[in-house]
Amino acid sequence: MNNKYEEHECANCGCLMECTGSVNCWCLELTIPEEVQDFIAASFDGCLCRNCIAEMIEKMKNYSGLKEI
Repeated sequence: MNNKYEEHECANCGCLMECTGSVNCWCLELTIPEEVQDFIAASFDGCLCRNCIAEMIEKMKNYSGLKEI
């Protein structure tokens, strides 16, 4: 688990971002479809930044028929 507000790199693009690694993390404010969560967990060893998560949601919506969120 990351220390509170620890800065680390996005596992996809490498940009620096803050992560709490807890229920207080910014990522919990996002609505991330289960299919996208599963893909991220299977494809990356760490967290993704907000932009990469949004990009993954769009790509999966366009290519897999993911429902609008």
